[in-house]
Formats: sequence, structure tokens, C-alpha cells
Amino acid sequence: MPKQSYEKSCFNQLRETCKQYQNFSDKSFGEFRKISFLKEVKKGEVLQDVYSPAKYIYFICKGILRTFFSNEQGAIYTKNLFSENYFSASKVSLITGEDSYLCIDALEDSTLIYIDFFKYKKLIETNDEFKNFYINYLEKNWIIVKEKNEISLILDDATKRYENFIKNNPNIENRIPLHHIANHLGITPTQLSRIRKKIKES
Repeated sequence: MPKQSYEKSCFNQLRETCKQYQNFSDKSFGEFRKISFLKEVKKGEVLQDVYSPAKYIYFICKGILRTFFSNEQGAIYTKNLFSENYFSASKVSLITGEDSYLCIDALEDSTLIYIDFFKYKKLIETNDEFKNFYINYLEKNWIIVKEKNEISLILDDATKRYENFIKNNPNIENRIPLHHIANHLGITPTQLSRIRKKIKES
């Protein structure tokens, strides 16, 4: 596919995803495009480190991103795994302007739309469509989904957490090393293997 056509396809993908929260007019989505750019990143590339403040929200057209942090002993904790049609960012850093405590890297070769958060915030101040999008996205993902995930972490067993994760991320277990999924779910790779085997046998 020619570069220009591929870029148009990716931004159409972004627009369709945005419709879950706000149906942008052509004019407003044109403003969205002005503060965004398309970029290909390689597997293993670090998009955000812990030595600088975050600048971008990443929309995943193709690929998988991981957000993670490590303790003083170097143990890594996978906070989230995001695949196509999800947004990923170091949210606290974007809001506070402080250095990120999260890292973000690509677990596959990925195609991303980088959205300049600070220009985006200016649009929120002047455009009701962007304001509505921001509020609706926050309510669904930073409140409703986040609270459900926190409750699931306490009440659901590991099998249920894995099933919910796969439901929200179809086929992801065939695309990345399973130890990333185990780490995200707070279990060992051995436990995850047992869960997967039990599900296949049932």
C-alpha cells in the first residue's frame, strides 16, 4: 500500500476508535491530525523511559505495547499490555509534567500514531468535541475499567483474570512471550502454563 494511503487508513482507524467516545466532525478530526504523526517502531524499541517526562499518547494501529516499571532490585512489573485500537501513555507523567515512573516499549514491530498531549490539552480548552472525548474516555477507561480491574485483581482467581485478559486482547497469547502475560497477571509462567492447559482440556 502506498505510504499516503496507509497513513490515511491508520488515521481512519483512529477515527473509528474515537467514535466510542466522541464522533468528531471533519473539521475537528482535521485538528486532531495536525497534532499527530504516524511512526513505525521496531520490536524492543523504548518509547518512554523513566528519565524524562512523557510527551505523547500512543494510538496502536498495529502491534503491541507494554507499560512496565521496575523496583530497586531490578524486578520488572508489567502494568499493562495494549494491542490494536488501544491508547497507551504514561498518564501520571503527562498530567504532572514530572519524569515518568513507567517505561513503555514495543513487544512487536508496531505502527503507532503519536498524539502530542500538550497540544491536545489546548484543543480541549477551545473545542467541546475534544472536551467531550476527554471526559468520556476518562470515565470509561480511567474510572470504570480501572475499578473493575482492581476488583478483579482482588476477587477473581488467576484463571478468571487470564480469561478476561484474553477476551479483551484476542490472540495476544500467540504473539508475545507468555512470561509477559504472566507478569501482568501477577502469576508465574508455570502457573500460566497450568491454567492454559486446564482451559484446553475442559
